[in-house]
Amino acid sequence: MIAQAIARRPPALIAVMCLAEVLAMTGFAAYWSLLPVLQPEWHMSNAMAGWLSGAFFGGYVLAVPFLTAMTDRVDARHVVILGALLSAGGLAGLAFLATDFWSALPWRVIAGAGLAGTYMPGLKVLTDRLPEARQARAVAFYTASFSIGTAVSYALAGGALAWFGWRGAFLLTAAGPVLAVLALAVLVAPREPEAAAEERRHVLDFRPVLRSRETMGYVLAYAGHGAELFAMRSWIVPFLVFCLGSGGTFELDATLFATAISLVAVVSSIGGAELALRIGRVRLITWAMLTTFAISVAVGFSSPLPFAAVVVLCLVYSAAIQTDSAALTAGAVAASPAGHRGATLAVHSTLGFGGSLFAPALVGVVLDLAAPLGGMTAWGLAFLAMGSMALLGYVLFMLVRRRRTR
Repeated sequence: MIAQAIARRPPALIAVMCLAEVLAMTGFAAYWSLLPVLQPEWHMSNAMAGWLSGAFFGGYVLAVPFLTAMTDRVDARHVVILGALLSAGGLAGLAFLATDFWSALPWRVIAGAGLAGTYMPGLKVLTDRLPEARQARAVAFYTASFSIGTAVSYALAGGALAWFGWRGAFLLTAAGPVLAVLALAVLVAPREPEAAAEERRHVLDFRPVLRSRETMGYVLAYAGHGAELFAMRSWIVPFLVFCLGSGGTFELDATLFATAISLVAVVSSIGGAELALRIGRVRLITWAMLTTFAISVAVGFSSPLPFAAVVVLCLVYSAAIQTDSAALTAGAVAASPAGHRGATLAVHSTLGFGGSLFAPALVGVVLDLAAPLGGMTAWGLAFLAMGSMALLGYVLFMLVRRRRTR
């Protein structure tokens, strides 16, 4: 049986799960890619557009504690299949039924719940089936595939817009999660989860995780990282459109540049994981989070520069943000209490993506309030707000570690 053969070959299993993640994420960035068209079409202010972006992460945060924690009790593969079906349903709802902010809102929430069922549960599929010695690099490749999925989603939705309109673009991206379901059903063998070292109570009992200070240090740092990352990804296309000017093809051009910016993050994430193995996770996280804050300010006030220079700065910013992504997640996995890896990933995701619920809206509010100061200043302050999110995550990371070592 092909699934059993793949189970005996860790590199093949890693490749299958990375492919399944990319397929499940084909609609992940579709809203952001189409935002320059959707915002006037749905009569949304910047704040409303930010809230609708954040609604996706609201669905994620609502669903991820239960769906990810369930992987400690049932085969994570079943949870990922459910999540992929939710993603496809949310995207189809946007394609057929969305006409404004309010009619799009529930479908964004459903699509976010779909990501909750695919991303961290997919990582649990891997860690349940791999020896511990292989897990750090597997986490690096898997989390880097998140950026590949983001890039594919930007490109697919942006390209489909020109051919099929925004409704057709949403519908086309819904095909990816369906293909992910087929890949998981055919290529991944079933496996029971790891037994717990202590008696489990209810599925949402996260006390063993919350008591682990080492684990929570990585979780809080990941919360700041996630808020900055998804605020940037929510607004990078409108920012590039602003830098380009206005015109019929600029939205697509900006989408393609956003795709390239996401792809750079793939190399950065894998490289950061390898660097963390050599210099240590804490040192790598410190360097990455402080650097991204400085770069965020440079990007925000770069709009008067030649567009090529703006794109280069955005590429550097994207690479810096993703440098510590795998290290943060691998650190949380390594520090997870025995038998509670799923619960750890649930807390990691809930707090990590919880900030993402508010981060895009916060940036939208900054843009609206700063609009009278001019576009250059407004975008500069918006990116300053993004960088401050990661800086706060780093401060919390160091405070929790210091308290743990006393």
